[in-house]
Amino acid sequence: VMADGSLRFNFPLPQLSKLRPGEIVVDLFAGGGGASEGLKQALGIDPALAYNHDEQAIGMHAANHPLTQHHREDIWHADPRVDVAGRKVGWFHASPDCTHFSQAKGGQPRSRKTRALSWVVLKWVGQLLEADKRTGGNTVPRIISMENVWQILTWGPLVAKRCKATGRVLRMDGSLAEPGERVPVENQQLIPDKRHSGRTWRQFVHALESLGYAVEWRKLVASDYGAGTSRERLFLLARRDGLPIQWPSPTHGKASSLKKLVTAADSIDFSDMGRSIFDRPRPLADAPCAVSPRA
Repeated sequence: VMADGSLRFNFPLPQLSKLRPGEIVVDLFAGGGGASEGLKQALGIDPALAYNHDEQAIGMHAANHPLTQHHREDIWHADPRVDVAGRKVGWFHASPDCTHFSQAKGGQPRSRKTRALSWVVLKWVGQLLEADKRTGGNTVPRIISMENVWQILTWGPLVAKRCKATGRVLRMDGSLAEPGERVPVENQQLIPDKRHSGRTWRQFVHALESLGYAVEWRKLVASDYGAGTSRERLFLLARRDGLPIQWPSPTHGKASSLKKLVTAADSIDFSDMGRSIFDRPRPLADAPCAVSPRA
């Protein structure tokens, strides 16, 4: 039985990679497969390996990329030396969880574990380098890409959130520490330390450079490349093959030389207006019905 529930498998046309012969693609935080699909369209091949801890996400990815070997597990537990199995990694992509960097989170507590997910990229590179030295192989990623919210540039240490009136630490349950009480770190509400904003990001970049990578990053806007959204994301590129990093030129915009910007409305089929929530065969509960249709 295939990932989409069907009993048949339609083999796709042979894939011709734009990478070097024998190189594979790895998607480290695969999710439902958006980044993997972009990599496939650009490079010509499906990722060889995809990782995600969520059952539904990895199932969707498997349905869209049946030629990929899927791993549903904690990314820290994966062993790249086993999974890569001596193959050359041409492109290695990571999209770590961005929620605990996003400005949309405001002053809410941050998770150290979630903010540290990017370090798994260094774990993979380090373990593959170690394996290459031992076996004489060449498995270490040649090109690395990473995507996140642009606020990851402020990645730094966390400190306890304190009550503005008393200066006392706020616990995770929202209560206030007693005067002089030492609250264990795991029970503290943690927020970014503004005094050291960006320190961990700089350490991360330096670690990549120390492993032989040239590293660059840019903030890219999706609408500049034909998407019907103005979403901004930070993209990091790193390569260790001596070739220059090349960034894509915008294809859409207001300039006469560019294509017209795509809007969200361009992706909506207005011939299908759907069905009103107020004439359903099964009535809604009282709370939704109390909302005015013009609200």
